[in-house]
Amino acid sequence: MSTYQGYPFQFSEPVETIGPAPDRFYSTLPVRVSKFSDQIRLAGEKAKETLPARLGIDSKLLIRNGTLTSCGHVVSWMLPECPPHLIPSVVELAELICYLDDITDTLDKHSHDMILADALAAVSAGKFATSECSFVPDALATLSSFFDIRDLSTIQTKLKECVSAQTAHVDKTMSFDQYKIFKINHSGMRFMASIISLVKGQRASPQEIDSVSYFVDKILLSSSLLNDLYSFPKEFEEHSSAGNMDTIGNAMALLMSGYGYNEDEAVNILKREISELEERALEEFHAWQNSNLTRSPSLVGYVFTVMTAAGGFNYWMSHSERYFRTDFTTTAEDRARLVRNPDSCLGCLQGYPAPLALNGHSTSTVELDAVSESHVSGSDSSLTSMTTASSHVSVDGLGFSGMEIGITDKFQKADAQNLCMDPYNYISSLPGKGTVAKLADTLQTWFKVPAGSTEIIKTCSTILFHSSLMLDDIQDDSSKRRGMPAAHVMYGVGQTVNCVSYTGAKAFFLCEELKNANACRKALYDELDNLFSGQALELHWKFHRTCPSMNDYIIMIDNKTAGFFRLVLRMMAAEASVSMSLEKKNTLLHFITLLGRYYQIRDDYQNLVSDEYAAKKGFCDDLSEGKFSLILIHTLNNSPTADRIRGLMFGGDRAGMSQEIRSYILSEMEAAGSLEYTKRIITELYKTLWRMLDELEATLGPNTLLRALVQFLKI
Repeated sequence: MSTYQGYPFQFSEPVETIGPAPDRFYSTLPVRVSKFSDQIRLAGEKAKETLPARLGIDSKLLIRNGTLTSCGHVVSWMLPECPPHLIPSVVELAELICYLDDITDTLDKHSHDMILADALAAVSAGKFATSECSFVPDALATLSSFFDIRDLSTIQTKLKECVSAQTAHVDKTMSFDQYKIFKINHSGMRFMASIISLVKGQRASPQEIDSVSYFVDKILLSSSLLNDLYSFPKEFEEHSSAGNMDTIGNAMALLMSGYGYNEDEAVNILKREISELEERALEEFHAWQNSNLTRSPSLVGYVFTVMTAAGGFNYWMSHSERYFRTDFTTTAEDRARLVRNPDSCLGCLQGYPAPLALNGHSTSTVELDAVSESHVSGSDSSLTSMTTASSHVSVDGLGFSGMEIGITDKFQKADAQNLCMDPYNYISSLPGKGTVAKLADTLQTWFKVPAGSTEIIKTCSTILFHSSLMLDDIQDDSSKRRGMPAAHVMYGVGQTVNCVSYTGAKAFFLCEELKNANACRKALYDELDNLFSGQALELHWKFHRTCPSMNDYIIMIDNKTAGFFRLVLRMMAAEASVSMSLEKKNTLLHFITLLGRYYQIRDDYQNLVSDEYAAKKGFCDDLSEGKFSLILIHTLNNSPTADRIRGLMFGGDRAGMSQEIRSYILSEMEAAGSLEYTKRIITELYKTLWRMLDELEATLGPNTLLRALVQFLKI
């Protein structure tokens, strides 16, 4: 293992000083151990004694989570630089996080999201009081003990990011590459590193953190894959017992069920992936460390916190009883049933040999050769053979000696569904708020829609929402989406546009599966008409560089953005199991439109003032894209330098707009009072939403999920 030279470690020492690494330790990352390991162990033992009573659970559930091993406690290695006075709180938090992971991992999606919505409501409100999920107040109270009051908003933001990330689910259609992107974006270790860095006074900005993501993300991914390797028997056991194997989110399961590899082959693939990721990450880390780049102490501290956390996490996993138990009831033979039949359609993993089980079944991979018509169910074999024999025409005369083509063969459907869906699967794997799908869950409280219909509506609306994002990025010439390359950058404009069309058709097909398909289809037609009409207005203003009025801008976002929210409402209402008066429906429709209005204006505001947005999309990215917003419209109507701003915005190459120009325009917006004006609009809209929600609950009943969603969107 390499070492970290030059960093002023205070509370830890290299792990080599206490003995050799366990046999199952496959990582090459350096590992450090706390000098206060005995104190940490005692804190862990105490937490396991006191937490069960507070949580109202069996103490065995905490004992089995494996934070305490025969060699010590996970915190000793994962957070070796934890200051001694914070050890009790950090250890307790580690116990709570492992417990939450255990109780939510095998839940069905609805139950899982209900718990996290409850947690999100408590986090957003900043209340460490009672909650339907007993985990929430304990975790928040523990975290609150770390920070003084000025850091409360920061810790709430980090917690909201963490909880929101946990509502994302692994899609069983994901490729291995898409799964790896998903794991990078939903790493719990990133959250822990951020929290500990804050505790130690290391407040690196989002831009600084983004600047080191090229090697930090490799570290996080390698640890996530190693966790999948170690935890696979445990996760299989738990999902098998719960009867929901389709929800298991593990790279081992993906390689076996999606690609046909046996367990040993999958282990070797992950070992190679982990080794290569760590090797590249350490090379890039050392190059960064030895460069002449200016680095703040906070950024250096953050990087070393991540590196030591990953190395320590890997070390702990290699000998934790959490993963290496002797009481599993499922066996390797049971896990082998995950391997798909080699005659089924399997993925082809680039850079790796085909699974041994294929034994020459090369036509079973996604990269298929043409399948002969003799395999078509019900076909006449004699007719097929005769057709095949006569239809392969030689083209020697065209200069292709020895080649044959089936020029008169019957129609064969192209095996290109994966290609059609690749851009969509990529963008849907990126971290997001998931607001549209969450809205459907909130409305379920009032409409009592059957679970199957709710899932179809969520899928349909999410497909359309992500498709619109892909189209938006193309139309806005935006190269980034949620801090990652936009879909058209990854797959090309043509393939992405094709994907948007393909997924749009899928949304209409999904409508046919609903009970009241006609009403849902009508809602889909209407709101897509509104959406494209709103988009047309925005594109027209941008192309002709025409500043709209405030009212016209509101009309645009009511059609474009709020259309997604109304679509969910109208489809849920159509599938409802309970009736609702027309007056209540109209009130709810107005509330949902205002929610969409608030969502868009809030997003425009955050794009200009939020460090988090800047890190993900770029500094004041909307200005470079030439997009009109409430803020810009107010500035152009009220700033004495409006003509100068117009010239900078529309007189040259917007894509080349420098950061200095964007900073200047932002300062003029502030001088014109546009930021303050927009903030007041957002505040008033939020108050109106909250008041209307009170009124709706008075007639329709309490809606905790909707209240949590609105609270989450508060600035």
